[in-house]
Amino acid sequence: MKMRIAAVVILFAMGAGQALAQQVDPAQTPPPKVPRPAPKLTFADRVKQYLQRIGSTMDDSKSGPDMVVSNYSEGRGGKVTVVLVNDRRRNLMGFYIYNFGSLKGVDNREEVYKYLLAANDSITIGSFFVDSDDDIGYKYLVSSSQSVSQPAFEYAYITMAAVARERKPEIKKLLGTVSDKDEKPPDVKKAAEEKPPGD
Repeated sequence: MKMRIAAVVILFAMGAGQALAQQVDPAQTPPPKVPRPAPKLTFADRVKQYLQRIGSTMDDSKSGPDMVVSNYSEGRGGKVTVVLVNDRRRNLMGFYIYNFGSLKGVDNREEVYKYLLAANDSITIGSFFVDSDDDIGYKYLVSSSQSVSQPAFEYAYITMAAVARERKPEIKKLLGTVSDKDEKPPDVKKAAEEKPPGD
């Protein structure tokens, strides 16, 4: 009986010794790793991700930190250039499409204005406008105080491209041939202006 008690005591002592040997000094333990927050995406990076998901391309040579020039290819071989602008001052994200033509030298301005107003009444998002250079554009502004979701971005982007495709032939027809020679390139008039497009 004494032998069994001695054996149990020895086994217990060996187990306790191993447990103590496995304990680590708290001063030697490294602090737990705290996950770093994901880096905040820039406006251009976020828009580039959105564009990739819908199959559009970004023109890096014409884009900047607060303006992204993108091309949306349509099934019939056509393409629509959509310019996305981050207006930090007003906390807005703007979608802009140009390349409809210009009112410079057009005799039937009133008829064109009537058409644009009627178009604005019938489309679901955005509005046609005439800028200070007499160029016709189409825009949609959304609040950027909170991040725009992918579905909201897709809806605005694809709907605007469809409206531009539908309305462009009629606008061109109303403008006649005069507007074709004065027409500005679609990338927000060469993206040479370092400011967002005018309202």
